[in-house]
Amino acid sequence: MAGNPQAKCRVLLVTEEPGFGERWIRELKQVAETDDGSPIRLHISQGRADKLASYLADGMTQIVALDEHSLGDKGLDSCYQQVRATRAEIDCFLLTSSTNPVTETVYEGVLSRAESNYGVVYRSLRRVLLERTATPFADALKEYVFAARDSWHTPGHSSGDSLSSSPWVVDFYRFMGEHMFNTDLSVSVKMLDSLMEPVSVIRNAQNLAAKTFGARHTYYVTNGTSTSNKIVLQYLMRHGDKVIVDRNCHKSVHHAMIMSGSIPVYLESSVNQNYGVYGPVSKARIFAAIDENPEARLLILTSCTYDGMRYDLKPIIEYAHAHNIRVLIDEAWYAHGRFHPEFRPTALECGADFVTHSTHKMLSAFSQASMIHVGHGVKNFDAARFREDINMHTSTSPQYGMIASLDVARKQMSIEGFSVMSRTLGFVQEIRDYVKEHTAFRVLDVEDLCDPSLKDDGIRLDVTKVTIDVGVAGMSAPTVQAELFNDYGIQIEKNTHNTLTVLVTIGTTESKVLRLKQALQKISQKAPGVPLEHKHQSIPSLPPMRVLPRTAYFAEGEKLPLTQDAHKGELVARVACDEIVPYPPGIPLVVPGQELTADILSAIANYVYERKDLEMHGVQTINGVPHIRVMRKEAEAEGKAELTRLAGH
Repeated sequence: MAGNPQAKCRVLLVTEEPGFGERWIRELKQVAETDDGSPIRLHISQGRADKLASYLADGMTQIVALDEHSLGDKGLDSCYQQVRATRAEIDCFLLTSSTNPVTETVYEGVLSRAESNYGVVYRSLRRVLLERTATPFADALKEYVFAARDSWHTPGHSSGDSLSSSPWVVDFYRFMGEHMFNTDLSVSVKMLDSLMEPVSVIRNAQNLAAKTFGARHTYYVTNGTSTSNKIVLQYLMRHGDKVIVDRNCHKSVHHAMIMSGSIPVYLESSVNQNYGVYGPVSKARIFAAIDENPEARLLILTSCTYDGMRYDLKPIIEYAHAHNIRVLIDEAWYAHGRFHPEFRPTALECGADFVTHSTHKMLSAFSQASMIHVGHGVKNFDAARFREDINMHTSTSPQYGMIASLDVARKQMSIEGFSVMSRTLGFVQEIRDYVKEHTAFRVLDVEDLCDPSLKDDGIRLDVTKVTIDVGVAGMSAPTVQAELFNDYGIQIEKNTHNTLTVLVTIGTTESKVLRLKQALQKISQKAPGVPLEHKHQSIPSLPPMRVLPRTAYFAEGEKLPLTQDAHKGELVARVACDEIVPYPPGIPLVVPGQELTADILSAIANYVYERKDLEMHGVQTINGVPHIRVMRKEAEAEGKAELTRLAGH
């Protein structure tokens, strides 16, 4: 899928010798004019080192060739670092006079300054762009579909034929579209490779993704980052191993600890009680946990958080590595981070061992499409065993359209990531300025969202998550959210009691921004203007761990009623069997094996009885009454003894 015919890309020669540059450009332009059959047309330009920044700010620039002869070692290194800091995704060539160039810098290609065959030079430059813009799997899928082969294999709808001829369900076929069905294929189609054991087009697509996102290895996952997190923990953790984990982590991480039988050492996240927002863990708390648990095998953090707060990861990862602790960063909400200097450094650039991406959240992939990235610094990585861990969680009947969407999403960010993220940042600023100047509401900054304990931790904000305080104008966020949906046809990402979160993505358009601004302005006109007085829900600290999560979860247990005054009842001091999670955002109030304290029970009851707009996972309704499953007391004693033994070991 090469894209539109004659897509335009700039090749920039950075040289301090105008005469040489003019000849190089002139000769290459002559070759380019004869290249009518290529899907990519190269526009050749030259510039001085002091003008490099302006060229890099133009998304059309896709290749930079650095003239070693005129720049010298210092200038060459400076230009290379500038290219990588601004545009990590583009290709960089070394143009050299040496017949035996030796450099520690990794260039995508090396060209001789004395090369007289400019056709060779042109084709070398074009080749790297064709590789970057290739979509091996998506191309193979398209080729197979257009070949119109008869289907004598699964799935049963047989390329949609079971629906297209049915008077009862043909409407669904027409609604979904022909290609939704004829790309829904089977592992029987060998030319489409196997997600379980990729050897051709899927493997090639994953290798391209690794290069694009800056990883050593990249793996496609078709059932979300929830599964990606479970795969990584299964690979790294064993029964009784300790893992230092941010309480703010997604519920999938807690599920993975149940599955692996590991012992969590929970880090209390900072909490902004005024807005009901979970933030990062303070750096001091992370370092203290590492010092107190030298036998821990893994540290897990979420960066950025659901509300957009990003850690200063490099010193944290370095501290963990100094203690032989591996690091998994859940970047589910941050797959776009590598493609604009505003968002860098990413977790991989900071040295993370494993990173998980929900490619669908911010990029152009289908829902559930995810990636696992393995960092360059991971020692003794066992690719074969990691593949088995993936296969244990992967369906043998993957959705091929989803795989193709990962391939295409990767291509888009590789070739136009900087451009689309620049446009997205422009929309973000437009929304922020409008809310400030034309409404009674307020857009929150990182200082507003962070707890004071994070003051000196270098926390930054992913500004694509725009949090708007409507409570400051006296309005309830759930009320405003409902009005946006019902009266203006606008669906936002989430809300707390007094804030709305608007997600600005590469799919945001000027028209959508215009409609959002008008809606917020009109709603704001009705605001009382007096700050909302709201008894916000407390988010108490996690209670003590009494039993191994795996033991508690698999216990038979008993179900006890959760009343509005449960903090006084028979649930107090019992051990929870299930994770209790208000969703969204999917952050637990309690996990299996923890004690149900009075504070926790009050918080759970508050969510259950006052927040009907949320799902409450882990609370079961029996005959109209909410119940919580807890361990039987005789099993508690055995579980506590097991945890003591494992923790001591």
